[in-house]
Amino acid sequence: DFVIIDRRIKDIEINDDLIKKLSDRRTGAGCDQLITINNTNNKNVDIKIDIFNPAGDKAEACGNGTRCVAKMLFDENNEKESLKILSDAGTLIAKKVGGQISVNMGIITTDWKRIPLSKEMNTLNVPINVDGFDSGVAVNIGNPHVVFFGKSIENINLNEIGPKIEQHHFFPNKTNVEFIEVINSNTIKMKVWERGAGTTLACGSGACAAVYAGWKKKLIEKNSEVQLEKGSLHINIVNNEAIMTGPAEISYNGYIHI
Repeated sequence: DFVIIDRRIKDIEINDDLIKKLSDRRTGAGCDQLITINNTNNKNVDIKIDIFNPAGDKAEACGNGTRCVAKMLFDENNEKESLKILSDAGTLIAKKVGGQISVNMGIITTDWKRIPLSKEMNTLNVPINVDGFDSGVAVNIGNPHVVFFGKSIENINLNEIGPKIEQHHFFPNKTNVEFIEVINSNTIKMKVWERGAGTTLACGSGACAAVYAGWKKKLIEKNSEVQLEKGSLHINIVNNEAIMTGPAEISYNGYIHI
């Protein structure tokens, strides 16, 4: 879930105190990330977004958050069928697909320098040991991920293992962490520890990274369903680009005095 602030009319200052206040589920609305919609002079895009973790640091990409922004903008203008949304990870293309929203998350890579890793290694077998899971698969989809495949994700203690891997010395920019259980060749289950946010119920870029990693390891097909705590996302890898499709719902609109 996301708090989305529309700065197109009033360009309010976004600082750490505001981000922490609004992200906290006791003092604010509560969210996994805070996203701002911004005007831009770039004529090749519709809008620009900035994505902030609850701690105040920025995130380069957020697939589900981008889809939620797209949902708001499509509701504003029902005639639009596609949007170009500029983020720190590049320009993301959002489209209406029936009653759902798809986002092309762009090129995925396992190049160790682009993830980035602290030294050269086999990115399909990152030597981090987690009981019950294979070696990690390091992926970049605008932000860094490491994906672990195992027989079951039911008993994984995310709060214990997540921060250790997020801050592992292999990852100079830290990393998101996904644990995957393969159900069949087109279906996986996922639990995620998000960099800067902790345990979350869903992660769009993580779902893309997981399907890409599973496809590269020949565990699943490149068009697969990712089952998360609160529903599913459908990921399709086309020419090393990840297209993510799923629902987006507006919980509520509101105003807050700051």
